[in-house]
Amino acid sequence: MKANSLKIIAAVVVGSFALGTALHGQMSGRDATDSRTTHPVMTATAITQADAEKKYPAKGGHYPLGNRSPHDPSGVVSSPYPPYQQYDCSKVVAHGGLVLDVRAKKVFVYP
Repeated sequence: MKANSLKIIAAVVVGSFALGTALHGQMSGRDATDSRTTHPVMTATAITQADAEKKYPAKGGHYPLGNRSPHDPSGVVSSPYPPYQQYDCSKVVAHGGLVLDVRAKKVFVYP
């Protein structure tokens, strides 16, 4: 009788641990993505290729692309640099143009 009770208690403890670990992993993953979008959307600052090369030279010869989210309005792009500021490029920058991330002091391409 004691052996059966011990097996049941052990199974409940292991199951609770596994369930708690899985839920914690899902919650921390969701928090990480939510923290990327909590900044208010800023109006983009366009920069010319010549100015970008002088003030903010590209590592590796090219600038990274901004990140689009299918859930954001058209023209809103997230910077590829932390803190992943969102910029509204729809009225200021043409597709393929360069955008200055004023928080990170780096340049990226508006896709």
